[in-house]
Amino acid sequence: MGRFFNRRDELEALEERWSSPRAEFVVIYGRRRVGKSHLIAHFAAQRRHLLFEATAGTERDHLDDLSKEIARVSGRRLYEEQPLSSWRAAFAALEELLDDGPILIAIDEFQFAARRNQELGSLINTLMRDHKDDPRLRLLIAGSDVSFFEKEVVGYAATSYGRRTGSLHVEPFTGTDIRPFVPDWSVEDRIRAWAVFGGVPYYLDEIDPERDLAANILRAVLVPDGLLRSEPEFLLAQESRIRDRAVYMSALRAIAGGATRLGEIAARLQRRPEEARTFLETLEEMRLVRRRYPITQAGGRKVLYAITDPFLRFWFRFVAPYESRLQTRASARGHLEETVLPELDHFVSRDAFEEVCQQWMLRHVPEAVEVGRWWGSRRERHAGRLHSRQYEADVVPVDASRRVLALGSCKWSVNEHGAEELDKLETIVKLLGETGTPLYFFDRTGFSPRLQQLGRDRDDVHLVAVADVDTI
Repeated sequence: MGRFFNRRDELEALEERWSSPRAEFVVIYGRRRVGKSHLIAHFAAQRRHLLFEATAGTERDHLDDLSKEIARVSGRRLYEEQPLSSWRAAFAALEELLDDGPILIAIDEFQFAARRNQELGSLINTLMRDHKDDPRLRLLIAGSDVSFFEKEVVGYAATSYGRRTGSLHVEPFTGTDIRPFVPDWSVEDRIRAWAVFGGVPYYLDEIDPERDLAANILRAVLVPDGLLRSEPEFLLAQESRIRDRAVYMSALRAIAGGATRLGEIAARLQRRPEEARTFLETLEEMRLVRRRYPITQAGGRKVLYAITDPFLRFWFRFVAPYESRLQTRASARGHLEETVLPELDHFVSRDAFEEVCQQWMLRHVPEAVEVGRWWGSRRERHAGRLHSRQYEADVVPVDASRRVLALGSCKWSVNEHGAEELDKLETIVKLLGETGTPLYFFDRTGFSPRLQQLGRDRDDVHLVAVADVDTI
């Protein structure tokens, strides 16, 4: 078992369920590699438990594997020598385990078993109905197919909806959570590390904190035998609904390359927009892609597509276009020195630093329930002619009614933040029809003397240096 960090809220929720005076049925789901199995194994380690992980195999495979686990827990070798022949028999055997006291029963990658046998939902219902007041029973089902769990397990129409006592959607770590993986690195290098490896524990666990970031990128991602070298292909290969993997790889590469609108992505794929939208919807369900709208809107036509995972953004920016250059360790080292490192800070500035600042804002602005970007335009006269000018704010927290609570500007560059950014944000305040909106400026390098003076003179201007983002 790898290193285990964070997940305090998830562990506390599971601990409450373990201490409950009644039976508990908890659903745990989240995208692949996010650490669900690790979380369950960590929690189960000090408790009597049965852990069964379904596979992409047949129902016979599932029952054989479960029989071995029941034999281990119960000490009855007969289950291993004569495997259970049906899921009804399996649930009867699971009930027998309660005779020896409280037990955590966890079925991981549940979607594989459920797709082979439609009766599983009803069997779970029956088990929970018959033991609803039995404090010995703790049932967990978990899996990586987020769309399946939301529709078939957690959703209102799900067979087991009424029996579930709790659910946990396990998310990747934010940029503010990765400190335990690289405790002695500088704040700047921790942000760079998050931009490269993202918040998926499986990826973060590949970082050797005794080496610098460049050495970790080379060892884990760029060399031919690096553990993460082919990770996106693995993720797509694990999805049974994906038939033409190359199209999905191309869609992700297009987005990473700057094609963020549906028409642009469709053109890169040489497909009709309707076809491209279908591919993108699958990637959304896998939590690899998301739609972005101006944060003040819940939907609409101003939609942009973005890759959710920083590591995938890095991979499709610095690995996918250069596969022919990465055939040897020597050529990988050359690519690191000639392309990756010179362009890394520009890459960090595009999304990762903004997202870290958005995470900071979510914690520090009262009433904020969501933070994102805002963009829009207005007509302005220039050289005697009217032109449409685009405006964008990097960090915008909103409350539950999507009222703007603050505006923020982020810069990850060698240049100081200047007062012209203040002018831009004040213009956006007017475009939004707001007054008195607090303005935040995040910068890696520093702030111009003029902006520093404004920060001292005005209560609505806040300057946040990288070092001040204290939980990174």
